[in-house]
Amino acid sequence: MAFRTWTGKDGRTHYAIRCVARSRSDRSLRVRKQATGSLDETDPEAIRKRLGRIEVNLATDARRELADLEGAGVTWGDLVSKWEIALNEELKDPDRIRLKKPVKTTTARGYIQAVTDFTGHWFKRPATEITPADVEDVFNRMAALGYSNCRMYNAKVAISRCFRWGIVRRLVPKMTTPPTEGFGISRKDSKRPEILNVFQVTFLIEEAYRNNHPWRHVWKAAYHSGGRSGELYQLKRKHIDLTERMLHFEEKWNFGSKRVEGLKDGEWRHVPINDDLFELFLELGVQKMQPDGHVFPRINAWKNGEGAEILRTYCEKIGVPSICLHTLRACWATQLLKNGVDQATVMSMGGWADPDSMHRYIRLAGIDVRGGTDSLSKKKERPARVFKLVRAQAAPEEAMESVRPLPGPAPRQKDEVDELRRKLEAREALLEKLLSSDPKVAELAAQEWAEGKQKQL
Repeated sequence: MAFRTWTGKDGRTHYAIRCVARSRSDRSLRVRKQATGSLDETDPEAIRKRLGRIEVNLATDARRELADLEGAGVTWGDLVSKWEIALNEELKDPDRIRLKKPVKTTTARGYIQAVTDFTGHWFKRPATEITPADVEDVFNRMAALGYSNCRMYNAKVAISRCFRWGIVRRLVPKMTTPPTEGFGISRKDSKRPEILNVFQVTFLIEEAYRNNHPWRHVWKAAYHSGGRSGELYQLKRKHIDLTERMLHFEEKWNFGSKRVEGLKDGEWRHVPINDDLFELFLELGVQKMQPDGHVFPRINAWKNGEGAEILRTYCEKIGVPSICLHTLRACWATQLLKNGVDQATVMSMGGWADPDSMHRYIRLAGIDVRGGTDSLSKKKERPARVFKLVRAQAAPEEAMESVRPLPGPAPRQKDEVDELRRKLEAREALLEKLLSSDPKVAELAAQEWAEGKQKQL
C-alpha cells in the first residue's frame, strides 16, 4: 500500500491511495484498488489516522475480490495460453517428460486450433464457470454449421484435455471433472467413407499418364505401395532395393513443421515391389540416382500440402468420385484384402499397429460379411457374371470370333493365344467400366467401345 498527500489551491488536504493484492498460488493474479479525495483536516496526525482507515478498507476489498478470483481460478483464455506453453515445452524437450508420451506437433497444433476456433467466446470467463450447458451450445453450433462427427469429437477431446491439465495443476479449483463429461459424441460418421474400386483407380492413373499429369508418378506409387504422402515425399534411392524388389519406409516429411520425422507408429516397415511399381521406379530412373537422392520430383504444391486439393480437382475433371491423396492408401489396403491377403500381412505392410484401425478397411472391403446371406438362397446354379451377359448381348459375333479356332489343321501358336488372352482381358475391363455406377466413367467406356467397333469396321 502507498499514499501521498498535497495541499491544493483551495487549502484542503488532497490524497491518493493505491493498494495491490497478489495471489500466492498464482503471481499473475492480482487486484488493484485506488482511492482519491480531500480532507478538511490540517493536523498531520489526524490526516494519518483518516488515511490509515481508508487504506485498511481498500485492502479488505482487494483481498475479498482476490479470494473470489482465486476461488474461480484463471480465465479460460489464460488456461488455454498456459496449456499451449506447456505443450510447446514438451515438444522442445520430450525427454524431460518421462511419465507420459508427449503429444506430436500436429496434434498439439490441432488442440490449440480447436479450442481457439470453437471456444473463443469463453476466453474472458473464469474456467470454473463453464458448465456442460456451455459445452452443449458449442456442439449445437458446430452441428448447425455442418461440421462432421469426427471434427466435433476432436473438439471435445481438445477441450477435455485442456480442462484436465488445469485441474491437475490446481488452476481450476472446485472442479474435479471437465464439463465435457457425458457427451457421447462418436468420431464415426454414418455415411460410407470415400473409396475407389480397382477399375476406377486404374482409370484415374491411366488418364493421368495420358494427360502427362505432373502428379501421375505420385498417385501410382501411392496406390501400389500404400505409402502416406509424407513418406512418399521423403522417399530416397537408398530406401529402394531393386534386386530384392523391396521398398523400405523409414522416415517421412512433416508438411506442418517442414522437417523430417520418424514414421507415424515409430517403426520402419517394408513393402514388396510389384511389377507396376518396379516399372515406375525404372521410369523415374532410380537406378541412376545417388543414395540420398529423392525418388519423386520436388513439386512445390506437394511441399505446401496441396496434394489433396489437386487430386480432388482432377477426379472431378475426369468423372471419378472425388478422393484425397490419402484415400489411395485406403484403396491399396482394401484391394489387398479383397484379393485374399491376410489381415496381419496388410497391417505389417501398411504400418497399422491397432487392429481397430484395420477393421475399418475390412468393412470397406466387405470380406467380413461376404457370403453371409448365401444360406437364404435356394439351391440352384448361380448365374454367370453380369458383364459376360452384357458382352454377349452387346457384341455376340465379336465375342465368339475372338475365341473361335482358326481354320486349317495347324494349331495356334503360343504368341497368338497370349494375344487373344490380352484382348479378352482388356475387353472384360472395358465392360466393367460400362457397368460402373459412375455415369461419367460409363459414358467414357461407351465411347471407347464405339471407337473400337468403328476401327474393326
